[in-house]
Parts: sequence; structure tokens; C-alpha cells
Amino acid sequence: MNPREAEALVEPSAAAPLDFYDYPYAELTKLLVDRFDATPYRATQLFEWAYRQGVSDLSAMTNISRELRETLALNLAFPKAKIHERQISQDGTRKYVFEVEDGALVESVMIKQPNRMTLCVSSQVGCAMACAFCRTGTMGLKRNLSTSEIIRQVVAVIEDAKNFGDSFQNIVFMGMGEPLHNFNGVTRAVKILTDPHGFGMSPRKITVSSVGLVPAIKKLAASDVEVSLAVSLNATTDEIRSTIMPINDRFPIAELLQTIREFPLGPRKSVRIEYVMLHGINDSLEDLKRLPKILRGLRVKVNLIPYNENAGLGFKMPPKEWVHTWQRSLNATGLQATIRWSKGADIKAACGQLATTSVRAPRAALMQVAEAAVS
Repeated sequence: MNPREAEALVEPSAAAPLDFYDYPYAELTKLLVDRFDATPYRATQLFEWAYRQGVSDLSAMTNISRELRETLALNLAFPKAKIHERQISQDGTRKYVFEVEDGALVESVMIKQPNRMTLCVSSQVGCAMACAFCRTGTMGLKRNLSTSEIIRQVVAVIEDAKNFGDSFQNIVFMGMGEPLHNFNGVTRAVKILTDPHGFGMSPRKITVSSVGLVPAIKKLAASDVEVSLAVSLNATTDEIRSTIMPINDRFPIAELLQTIREFPLGPRKSVRIEYVMLHGINDSLEDLKRLPKILRGLRVKVNLIPYNENAGLGFKMPPKEWVHTWQRSLNATGLQATIRWSKGADIKAACGQLATTSVRAPRAALMQVAEAAVS
């Protein structure tokens, strides 16, 4: 510990300790320098201990002086996520139910895929978007998750994964909530996940999904946050999309696709178009013909997602052969189309199934919240 740090030792603060997991690297560096008169390198050490080695006990961070560790212990907290429940699917997928600060519950999923695991994290308690095919949308929006509450999901799953001898290679923000509705919390979490001093994940391995919040997508495009983008299209006409996705009333298909056209992409990168197939709603032969036409000229890949019927919302999954017909037909037009058969359906961990309560808030009330978020 240098003399400047020794002189900066402080008495315990009357305020609650600061939450370490809320701070991206640059902000933590500024905090340590300004408040504790510590050298910037201390942020590097803390990030490496917490995110590379999984150590949250300051007393174990032995390359930091004892005096500074004692000071930070009085002013900096490393709260742990509380696992309320963990379920394991017959296909190996694991669902975690976490209890957050106010006692609310959110869910994360470790998705078992061939040769890899993908972690799906939540960004909100509930969701304001009211998509008709999604159970989270029946909850209404309770609140955004903090950066810390997002990161703590990741930290907790990494620790628990040791019990199974596995880990994840990819992270998707496709759990409970609309990620870009919680723009600050999610982008700050992405900065921690991709920081070379921290988790050091490649931005290509992190996907943020959106129902199509056009202003937030533009804000993401103009930011310094690099991440893969997925957009839930789910229809080829405004009439159908507005029926199943109320956000389309505000940002119709043409405006959304123009925003995707303008989204900055690096070499060999594309935007993922998510298309949840609802039998008899958006999977007609006419839809199949229209989809490649409206996507023409866009740097996109299409992800076909057969609906999970046991979400209990009244929709049906298309016959498997029809799903494969869609894939073959789209690929024949030059689009790259894949099928995402959801995992964990037996424990309600599959796409569209995450929900910890259900209030079925009125559509008008939900859209009022969404309107406020993008105005």
C-alpha cells in the first residue's frame, strides 16, 4: 500500500456499503481514486479477484494491503444472489429462481445445447411489453433489475455450475423482461461481462434481444457498447404483429426494419431475427413468401422458434415438418435460417415460459408503461 492510500483510511460510513457489482471498470476506478485515494490499479486487482477467480472475500485478496482491504470492507459490499429454487430438466437444462432485493423472484436458465451451454439472464421483474405468446408479459412490469442484480445471476450460476462440471460459453439477455427497456442496467452489465479485467467475454458471445424498441436500438447503435443484437419480429404484416405484439402499434414493421438496416455491424456480423412460429397465426404460406421479401437487403439471420404450447396461452406449435419446410424455403431464397427447438419445457424454462407471478395486466396499462419508457 502506498503512502497516499495509507492516508486515505476512513472510518466506517454511516451509509450502506456500496455494491461492487454495480460498477463497470471505469466507474470503479474513479470511485477508488476519488473516494479512497487509491491507485487505479486497485480496480484491476478487485476485478480480477471477483470476476476471474470468483473471490468476494476482501480478506482473501492478498495482493492488496491489509489496511486498504479493511477500509474497503467497511465501504464496499459483494452481495450474493439468493437461489430460491433450482430445477433440472430431463434434457439437462437448469432453471434458477433468484430472490432479488425486495423479495421478488426472477429466473435464469442454463440451456443445454450440443457441445455447449448458454446462460439466459433476466433484466426486469416482469415485463411491460405484453406480447401475447409470452408468460412474462402476463406479469406486468414491477421494476428494472439493477446492474448488480443482473451480474449476480451470472456469478451465482458460475459458482453452482461447478457442481455439474460445466460452464456457459454464451450469454443471452432473453429471460424475464425487455432488455432495452432497462437500457442502463443492461449496458452497464455488458461492460462488466466484456471487460478484459473482468469476465473478458467476447461481445460476439453476448446477445441482447428486443421486441423492437426503436429508440433504444438506435441508442444502443450510438453507444460504445458492443454486443450482438436479436430482434423479435414474429410476423410479416402490421395487422398480425400488432395483435400479438402491442409494441408494433408504436413502432411498425417498416420503421423497425429501417432501424435494423441502419444498425452498425462489424465484418461477418448480422442481426438475428427471431420468429416465434404460432400455428395458424403467423406461419401461413403467404407469411413464408413475404418474410424473405421484407428482409431483402438486410444483414440478418433468421431464427425460427416453434411455440411452446405448455406456456398455456392458447397458441399452437406448427407441425414439425412445416417448421422444416419454412427453414428449407427460407434458405433457398438466400436467407440463413436455423430452427431453435427450445430446451427445458418440462420445467417451464423454455422460450416464452418464464414467469414467477401472473396478473394479466390490461393491455392499455402495460403499453402506458412502455410508452413512458421510449418517449
